[in-house]
Amino acid sequence: MVQRNYLLPGVFVLGLALPVVGEVRSKGEGMTREDIYKAVQSLSREKDLFAASEFVIGLESESEIVAAYGNLVLDCYWKAKSTEQVLHFANAGIHYSLARAARYDGKDDDSAKKLRFAAKRMATDAASCTWIGWEEPGIAISPDQMRQGLAMARYSVRQLHELDPSAVQLAFTYWFLGAHHIALESYGEALSVFAQARDYSKAHGSKPDELAMLEGYIGLTRILKGEKDVGESEFSSSVSALESRENQDAEFYAKQLLSVRAFFAKQ
Repeated sequence: MVQRNYLLPGVFVLGLALPVVGEVRSKGEGMTREDIYKAVQSLSREKDLFAASEFVIGLESESEIVAAYGNLVLDCYWKAKSTEQVLHFANAGIHYSLARAARYDGKDDDSAKKLRFAAKRMATDAASCTWIGWEEPGIAISPDQMRQGLAMARYSVRQLHELDPSAVQLAFTYWFLGAHHIALESYGEALSVFAQARDYSKAHGSKPDELAMLEGYIGLTRILKGEKDVGESEFSSSVSALESRENQDAEFYAKQLLSVRAFFAKQ
C-alpha cells in the first residue's frame, strides 16, 4: 500500500449487526454517523443505492444531509470497500449541495459558499478514493471509475477557484488532478498540472519538504513519459533531498514517491 500525503480518516470497525432500516429512520435527528452508514448499507442491499440516497435526503436538516453525504463517501471507501458507492454518494452529495447553494445566492452568500466548499470536499475525497496509485487493499477501481475520479478532481479545481482559495489549498487540489492524469497516462497534462501545484506551493511559502515532493512527482511523470534522463535526475534529487532531512514529513514524502514509482512501474 502506498504512503499517503492526503490522509483520510482511519479504518473503522464495523458493528456485527445491521439495524432494521425503519427502526433507525425513526431516530431522526438523533442518528449517529454509524447509524446512517448501517441504514444506507441495509437499503443498498434490500433495494438499491437510489433508495439509500432518498433516505439521506429525508434526514432532519440541510446540515445533517450534507454531513451525511460527506461521511458516506469516506465510510463506503474504508468500510464497504465499494468504489461504486463512493461515487454514487459523492455525486448525490455534490448535486444536493450545489442545488441548495443556488437557493442562497444573492440572499445568504456565506451559506452558499459553505455549501460549495462542502461539494468541493466531497469531490476531492472521491478523487482520492478513485486513484489507483494508493494501491489500497480490497479496493477495486475500474477504468471508468478512474475517469470519473478525474472528473471529480477537475471539478474540485474549478470549484475551488471560485471560492477565494489560498495558495496552499490550490497546491493541494492541483496535486490530486495531476495524480489522476498520471494514472490515465496523460503525462503532458500531468506535467502542466504538477507545475501549477509547485507554483502555488511556492506562492504560499511552502516548506521545502512539500516542494521537494511536488518536484519528485514532476520527475516521476517525465520518467513515465519517456524523458528518462531528465526525469531520473529530478526524481532522484527530490528523493535524496527528502531523505537527507531528519523529519517525519520528509521521510513520509520520500517513501511515498518511491512507493508510487514502484506501483506505476508495474502497470
